[in-house]
Amino acid sequence: MNDKRYAIVRLSSIGDVLHCTPVARNLKQHQPSCHITWVVGQVSAEMVKDNPFIDEVYIWPRERWEKCMRQGKLREAWSIWQQLKSDMAQKHFDIALDIHGLFLSGMVTKALGAPRRIGLSGNKEPNGLFMTEKAPLMPDDVHVIQRYLSILRPLGIDTQDYSMTLCLLDKYKAFAKAFLHEQGVSEKERLIILNPATTWRAKNWPPEYFAEVADALSSEGRIVICGGPADQGIAQQIIELTTAPIINAVGKTSLMEMAALLERASVVIVGDTGPLHMAVAIGTPTVSIFGPTDPARFGPLTPGHIVLTGQAECSPCHKTVCPKKDMRCMHSIKPDVVIKAAYQQLQSNKIRI
Repeated sequence: MNDKRYAIVRLSSIGDVLHCTPVARNLKQHQPSCHITWVVGQVSAEMVKDNPFIDEVYIWPRERWEKCMRQGKLREAWSIWQQLKSDMAQKHFDIALDIHGLFLSGMVTKALGAPRRIGLSGNKEPNGLFMTEKAPLMPDDVHVIQRYLSILRPLGIDTQDYSMTLCLLDKYKAFAKAFLHEQGVSEKERLIILNPATTWRAKNWPPEYFAEVADALSSEGRIVICGGPADQGIAQQIIELTTAPIINAVGKTSLMEMAALLERASVVIVGDTGPLHMAVAIGTPTVSIFGPTDPARFGPLTPGHIVLTGQAECSPCHKTVCPKKDMRCMHSIKPDVVIKAAYQQLQSNKIRI
């Protein structure tokens, strides 16, 4: 087993890819001589390309393939698919682990050519059609990391090591240092990062609430707003609503450059989204705001983090858009509660340089 060639299939998203990194680490620690290739989509590839427990990262352009399928460009989609099969024929995998659980990821896993293919149990899509075996079924209420780690049980690996891995190269740390220097932030100043946007509208805490938090905490450190290009609208709303001086980093960093800013922060205030899990992985204290999703399943597992949960009879609903149309669970978490939690984190943590 120790010399086996493994493929891990987890194509996206940022948070879920990070939640899967304990699988690679535990597998490599139990079988140090094994070879691990991670098959990942373009957007999330940065999360794993410098991971010391992964020997090779294969980027499959899932996003481009799906776009071709939607647009009816079947010849191009077929070419992308055939390239995957051609590349994988040279890898000679022994075992493939599908931690994504989709019909598509099952197709990808089958295309890898491994004679043994292990998938998760309890998937909503017929992923099992492509697997030779499944991991034991886990209870619905277990944390997602624990569910992902169940895929190692058929290999005789049962672990409680849940730590995620996110490695920051020196070039990313140098970017963060240079960026903050350009913004006039000294190394002795605290950094308080707000990450206001998520991929679900229902998980977004109101911009006016973030503005109140910025007003209250501006005397405690420099306020930075982080996010991707699509988050610029929300960031601008916060900037217009607050009187605090804001450093706007939204759309100005790569994923790993943002991670380097998160590492420098004394606290990150964020919803249930990728940057939360990035901050947890690199050890930055967080205050996270949960409404439609369950923090027992998706929140931080490691200590040092404060989780605030919305109070609504319909929460958690796990809906991308609020069925009640008023996002009552998110609105139930008031700014003063978040401010108090942020002060608690700032008082118990030193300036991070």
